[in-house]
Amino acid sequence: MGTEWGRKYHRPKLLDGDVPAGGLLLGGPVPTLAPPPKSPVNNAGFFDSSPRFNPFDKSNEAATTALPAETEDLALPQGPEGVDGTFQRTDSQETPPTPLFDDDVSQPLEDFPRVEYKGDGWEMHLRQPNKKKITGQRFWKKVFVRLVNQGDNPVLQLYNTKDDKDPFQELPMQACYSVSDIGAQQFDAYGKIFTVKLQYVFYKERPGVRPGQVTKAERLTNKLSQFASYAIQGDYQGCKEFGSDLRKLGLPVEHAPQVSQLFKIGSQNYEDVKQFSMCVEESLFRLSAHRDRALNYKNEEVQITAVDEIYVEQDQYGHVEKQIARVRLCFLGFLSGKLISNLESMPDVELGVNDLWRQGKEVVGRHDIIPVVTEEWIRLENIEFHSCVQQDEYQNTHIIKFKPPDACYIELMRFRVRPPKNRELPLQVKAVLCVTGNKVELKADILVPGFSSRKLGQIPCEDVMVRFPIPECWIYLFRVEKHFRYGSVKSTHRRTGKVKGIERFLGAVETLEQSLIEVTSGNAKYEHQHRAIVWRMSRLPKEGQGAYTTHSLVCRMGLTSYDQIPDQLAEYCYVEFTMPATQVSHTTIRSVSLVNSAKDDPPEKYVRYLARHEYRVGIEHTQGEGPGAYISATMTKPAPPPEPAPVLEEKEEPPEAADSDSDSSS
Repeated sequence: MGTEWGRKYHRPKLLDGDVPAGGLLLGGPVPTLAPPPKSPVNNAGFFDSSPRFNPFDKSNEAATTALPAETEDLALPQGPEGVDGTFQRTDSQETPPTPLFDDDVSQPLEDFPRVEYKGDGWEMHLRQPNKKKITGQRFWKKVFVRLVNQGDNPVLQLYNTKDDKDPFQELPMQACYSVSDIGAQQFDAYGKIFTVKLQYVFYKERPGVRPGQVTKAERLTNKLSQFASYAIQGDYQGCKEFGSDLRKLGLPVEHAPQVSQLFKIGSQNYEDVKQFSMCVEESLFRLSAHRDRALNYKNEEVQITAVDEIYVEQDQYGHVEKQIARVRLCFLGFLSGKLISNLESMPDVELGVNDLWRQGKEVVGRHDIIPVVTEEWIRLENIEFHSCVQQDEYQNTHIIKFKPPDACYIELMRFRVRPPKNRELPLQVKAVLCVTGNKVELKADILVPGFSSRKLGQIPCEDVMVRFPIPECWIYLFRVEKHFRYGSVKSTHRRTGKVKGIERFLGAVETLEQSLIEVTSGNAKYEHQHRAIVWRMSRLPKEGQGAYTTHSLVCRMGLTSYDQIPDQLAEYCYVEFTMPATQVSHTTIRSVSLVNSAKDDPPEKYVRYLARHEYRVGIEHTQGEGPGAYISATMTKPAPPPEPAPVLEEKEEPPEAADSDSDSSS
């Protein structure tokens, strides 16, 4: 055995040109053989031509390695730039190549509705006094509102009348102000008024868990379960470790908003309130905001909201005449600053969006990546930034880098997108108004198609509101007098479908009386502030309900001989709803990075996606088969033609019977 371990083997030296046994050079690269040719079987009928990506198919890699070195220079460059340096679009390999945006850029983008306001101001009502008091009674005061610019700062001015020269109240706009959602409250005995609040929002760091904040709460939950097991077992050492871990981890902290109302303003015109809210948001977006002091937060947090807004116009046949879309990115950060050489240093934030220009050029840390479902890249147009964004950095590298203001909810950027023309709308409405004599029937159907987004599957439509305007002369049909005010007739719920074997017992059951308004989903009633029948649904499709289910509304109005039918009925109905995803633009927040951060741990990240849809859909007007009320009342039926007199024919008398010899009487 000793000789075996001490034995050495020497490899013989090879001269130039010598080849060892086996025909392969030792130590050299092993050549790759080309794949065998495929059998020439005609299987075109079973061939799938869709460009799908198969991660287990190694034939592409083998073919690539088998290419000679001379063909390497002919390979096309990867990424969004083509051979001639033009901007090309790339599709994701994980999802089907459906269009994310319209490739046709020949036509300029149309302005988004309500962005440009040319009017002088708005006739509105101001809630007085501004804050509630126990002894006082609040009331509505008529005012005229103007939004003007004094230098670079927008100012909101309130006048008693439109012709007044001086306002009785002025409010300079600040970056920490915000506009609330549009609401409605009781105005008088006849109806409600649309309200909106201008409010000042600041944040406090306090113990608690906000919706979406689960990291520290999950850790505490795990620790509590361990503590329960230690307590049951009587493990003193485990309970002691739990106390030390809880002291290190600390309670979960949330940044709770504290809202202070500046004033509440209202109007009975829905369009005026929406226009006013949009103008205030435009002025807040143009304001400059900066951070001049370094604060220290116990828990750093970043909240980003991506909002899609789309406006669609459809005709009565469902053809899309116009669709305008834009995207708004909002940012709220609680980031600690630090002192460097007795100077306060503010952290810089780099935001990564699925911009097509940045595909293949992203360099971020592992902790900065926000997990996404698929790889989708979109084209951004007409980009506008907040004043805190370093626009020169974006022009050079397309990196969104900025110094955010402290604890201030700002609109960081906005851009336009072109939705593809052949994409199916997530909610489709068909409305028909049929007039038959003195009877008017309004029928509307809503269809929610399936799979409106390819990465999340079925996304529901939430807070659906459909408005059908009603003429003033028909309003009394929907009003009900109550104790101190007037109410509205509410809808009756009717189930769709057919019961099996209903013909057998249909005669024994009383038929249901027809209601004024009948719906199969949600609730509908006349709302006087809208001057319309409003159909509301919290969610479509419902929980456990599949796609392509029709939801119907029927309103049957029986007019009297005194009621008038206007020459021009409502031409459009109006649809508004939201979706919990950026379904229109497919915008995705991919990463959030901090530069010059005071803490080593990355901040908690919370991203919220939302889409607001607004449709204007044409109403189809039809006429019934029956005649009109006046025609049917005055129409005389023609007299039937006289029947010819019957001809009387003489009947022949039967011959007399012959005398009989029988005794029986006949």
